[in-house]
Amino acid sequence: MRSRLANLICLAGLLPGVCNAQQPAASPKTAPVTYSLHEVLVHLEENLADYLANVPNIFCDEHVISDIELPHPNRTFRTTTDSIFRLRRATETSAKVNTFSESREVKTVNGVPAKGGTVRGPAIFTGAFSGALSVVSLTMAHCYDYTLEPPGQLDKIPVITISFALKSSAISDRSCPGPEKESGHAWIDPETFHILRIVMSTPNHRMDPTMLALWTWAVNYAPVTFDNKQFWMPSTISTRAKANDVPVAWSFTATYSNYHKLIVTSHIITDVGDDPPPPQ
Repeated sequence: MRSRLANLICLAGLLPGVCNAQQPAASPKTAPVTYSLHEVLVHLEENLADYLANVPNIFCDEHVISDIELPHPNRTFRTTTDSIFRLRRATETSAKVNTFSESREVKTVNGVPAKGGTVRGPAIFTGAFSGALSVVSLTMAHCYDYTLEPPGQLDKIPVITISFALKSSAISDRSCPGPEKESGHAWIDPETFHILRIVMSTPNHRMDPTMLALWTWAVNYAPVTFDNKQFWMPSTISTRAKANDVPVAWSFTATYSNYHKLIVTSHIITDVGDDPPPPQ
């Protein structure tokens, strides 16, 4: 009876001493796990190796919005393209097995049916499926300076953040990107060590022999399952280039959905008709 009465008093807020006695002690908060930069890079390298070795040939829906902003006249020219995007890995006989080719089968351009072809712009972006993940990895540590930033959040989710910048010594290294000085950030899931988002900026990207631009690109990744195995694939790719000396800008935003494994099957068809036998 005493216990039942105490519970009722607790609910009424009339006997805080009894309530405190009845409540279990709060468990201490678990301290967040911290990792060194090297540990994070090791995990990223493991995930990169798994992706390069095991991601299958795939196809998915691609929706692209490509813009060019011009001052005269002051307007934006937009091209909207819907395509079937395909990612195929190199054949086993290739010298570079862990390389991929990106291709598209264009279905509509600005809502009008198209007969295949390629996405022609005015702005395009390639390589996110095959090269972006390697930017932050042990493989590229000789090219980039990496800095482990204080713990932060991405879309209200705790993340590990690494900033990076191309080393000055990398300009003369043919195995590194360059020669343009580029830098950026990567946001990483602290449980799976998969990259959730990566952003890179190049202040003086050469658009053509006479024009330099501030070029920024970003890739967001999300989990996709093939044959009961999970991979992190691009969900959104965006890029923007703004010319340094003239008021012209290009932008490209692509979204990817409805991923499928690309399977090619073959059959042997035998002649079972009534054709006469070949002459002897």
